[in-house]
Amino acid sequence: MKRIVYLLSFFTLLSFALPVGFISCEPEAKKAPNRVTNFTYQDFETVVKSVDKFYIDKNINKNRAFTDAASFAVLSMPHPLYIYPESYFNEREKYDDKEDLWPGKTFKISPSDKFVLFDPDYTLVEKIQKEKLKKNENRKLSDAEVKKLIEKEKLKKSVIAAKWEEINFSRKEFDRVVTYIQDNIETYKTPVLKGLVELDGELPDEEEDKKEFSMEQVFLAAANGYLNSLDPHSNVFLKEMWEESMAKISDGSFEGIGAILSGGGSREVVVENPLEGSPAVKAGIRSGDTIVAVDGKVIKNLTLDKVVKKIKGPKATKVVLTITRKGNTGKTDIEVIRDKITIKNVTHHIVKENPQVGYIKLTGFVKPGPGEAPIDTQIANAVVEMEQEAKESGKPLKALILDLRGNSGGYLDLAIDIADMFIEKGMIVFTRTPFRSDEEKYAKNKDITKLPLVVLINSKSASASEIVASAIQHHGRGILLGERTFGKATVQSLNNLENNPDYLLKITNARYYSPSGKTIQVVGVSPDIEVSEEPDGGFPFRYREEDMWNHLPLIPHEGVVKSKFNVNAIKEFAKKNGKADAFLKSHANDAIKPDYMLIRSLDYIEGMLNTK
Repeated sequence: MKRIVYLLSFFTLLSFALPVGFISCEPEAKKAPNRVTNFTYQDFETVVKSVDKFYIDKNINKNRAFTDAASFAVLSMPHPLYIYPESYFNEREKYDDKEDLWPGKTFKISPSDKFVLFDPDYTLVEKIQKEKLKKNENRKLSDAEVKKLIEKEKLKKSVIAAKWEEINFSRKEFDRVVTYIQDNIETYKTPVLKGLVELDGELPDEEEDKKEFSMEQVFLAAANGYLNSLDPHSNVFLKEMWEESMAKISDGSFEGIGAILSGGGSREVVVENPLEGSPAVKAGIRSGDTIVAVDGKVIKNLTLDKVVKKIKGPKATKVVLTITRKGNTGKTDIEVIRDKITIKNVTHHIVKENPQVGYIKLTGFVKPGPGEAPIDTQIANAVVEMEQEAKESGKPLKALILDLRGNSGGYLDLAIDIADMFIEKGMIVFTRTPFRSDEEKYAKNKDITKLPLVVLINSKSASASEIVASAIQHHGRGILLGERTFGKATVQSLNNLENNPDYLLKITNARYYSPSGKTIQVVGVSPDIEVSEEPDGGFPFRYREEDMWNHLPLIPHEGVVKSKFNVNAIKEFAKKNGKADAFLKSHANDAIKPDYMLIRSLDYIEGMLNTK
């Protein structure tokens, strides 16, 4: 019997990236040799059959699936092509900005086709793109502009989808597109937009490690296109990619400067925060610094990952960052000596600003590595250690914070186990799979602590995080502070691709529901009290499940989650207390910026402890 792992995560390989980078590298890790792998038409067919067998919806639109498979296939080539319904292409000026109407030529595989393949004139496209980069240099879009772009893209996709429906693109047309690629693959092997690649800072030695383009990449792209037509969370990928992605959110040691960056591309690269005790802090790097050059080389227009590659390096080596700082004129060179940076999936400490509050941060619901204790054991030990430390200091703990911000999920069973640590009895979650009875999960273990509980959540808290947060909120075990979560309430199974163990198939096969019977899909979990993590106290636009194309829809639910806490009294207490505002004002210019949401939450925690 094949073992299926059930996953709850909004992190979708190959299709989703967060706009921050962690400066680190693995000095001991040697480059993996180019392994001989293959993904064939038969593997594509296996994916199609697996969808029929395992996918949550047994009535998928197969024509749309083959359309997306064809689109992904032609786009996968080093010289990408685009495929459109002919009727859409002839009136695309209605849906695209003038600068996005690329020049090029169209052709048909067969004269009778109602779709066209578009081959852009990449020499002219490169000039257009460079001008666009120059025009938008260092410009940050407003919330309204971002929302407008997302809505415009959704409209465009919906129009194209409707046009595809009209021409009845099927498996037969998909096969002809793939055959065309196979017969003409040599024509499209030469990469295009080289000038933009240079502008983007592509490192020359990377080219040597790239696997020669072949039909393997085409069939793999087609399979992911087929899955993408279903939802944003189903895909197929190399097993080693999954192992690498899990390693990044598990405990590990890395070497680098220890700083979180944002920006890149057309935006400035800004130090969001250097990590406490890191080489960056010791060298004088501060939150808010803008990096303009690395080792004397300007990084203008480089994407964030390229900047990270330039900065990272082995322990005891140096890197010189040229920075600009608000309030200072000119540029400053800062030499940073790289060192070992340790990252833990579970971290804990007593809050400095209120030594009677314990803090536990969980970054992912992942399985422990070799020799590591299970995640729930690590959390239980953290509570014991902090209670002992507080007792010895003469200031016993009064409350506990569980921080799930930025936690994108992981394994379903871990979410249930961790929720069970704080909930003494009652339902935690139930999953619903077509043609099967609901699977209900209940708390069965004694609470690890009776301390009042606070859960911090934000827009990047997803799936497994949302299960834990919603169960704690439903049972009134703790108060939720922060902002609405991501809104992903689907379950994926993960298994080896049949007859090709080098690849894994992740496919949506169930939905999960909170104890109230409400699905969190799209709507997410709303906090009992909104608390901002922004310096100005605002709530800017956040990308969530609702903004993803082809997400599973919301299932309406009439029930309303009513807070078990006296929210108004807590808010009033926090307003009168006012310690957070005073603290943040006095620490506005610290080298490491304050954790705005955490500091603001402390007033509400005091309110929770002092009101009924």
